[in-house]
Amino acid sequence: MTDRAHIEQLWSLDGKHAVVTGVSTGSIGEGIARTLAAAGAKVVVTDIRDNGLSAIANDIGGTAIVADLTKEDETNSVIASGPAVDVLVNNAGSYFDVGPILKQSPDSWRRAMDNNITTCYNASRAAARRMVDAGKGGSIINISSVDGLLPCMGTGYDTAKAAVIQFTRSLAVDLAPHYIRVNNIAPGAVMVETLRKMHAGELPPLWPSETEPTGLMNPITKIRSANIPLGRRGTPDDIGNAVLFLASEMSSYVTGVTLPVDGGWLLI
Repeated sequence: MTDRAHIEQLWSLDGKHAVVTGVSTGSIGEGIARTLAAAGAKVVVTDIRDNGLSAIANDIGGTAIVADLTKEDETNSVIASGPAVDVLVNNAGSYFDVGPILKQSPDSWRRAMDNNITTCYNASRAAARRMVDAGKGGSIINISSVDGLLPCMGTGYDTAKAAVIQFTRSLAVDLAPHYIRVNNIAPGAVMVETLRKMHAGELPPLWPSETEPTGLMNPITKIRSANIPLGRRGTPDDIGNAVLFLASEMSSYVTGVTLPVDGGWLLI
């Protein structure tokens, strides 16, 4: 029988151990970490630099670890820092290597791949090994982007985010016998602190001001971003709520999916 107590139990992460990557002040990672902690999980937060990481961890009763997840040994140390991982959220990434291919260096391409897909691979492999050893299953949630579905920001970034989507599908099949579910969220236009500073002129603009002619970041993509069907940009909490669904038993029969959380951005 399904009653309120049962529903609350399905949403609960009490006793679960979660790792959230790419956590800094005002980021999607912060929204995810706070939501999982509020649902009862003990959360390890990590980023390549502190940038508010320790303060967030203290506030949610979690643990902060500064680490470069493009490096296997540092990633393994994060995953081994506590009990076996029940929930891994691969949010670490970077959208700074954007722009047309005629202006993109090989180093920029490699950074886009390392920061957005290699980090997922390193953390997922380490977490999956611990999940399998523990024998309790688990949930791996990747964070890609709508730009992995509709080209927009640049060949490096868009390709890396598309790779995250296919990595999710492949890993879901790979780990299904161990009851490890693997899903992906594709955020749309989410107003994070870095973008707010760019809009305010406190940081350089994301897209290069002088470029070769390109079909990327064209009038159609700009119109789409200015006309989100639900009428607003997303928030880190919007992404955190979707992560909670995929992390909890509410989604116990869901694996291998990509869930756009974009206010309808992809519809127009």
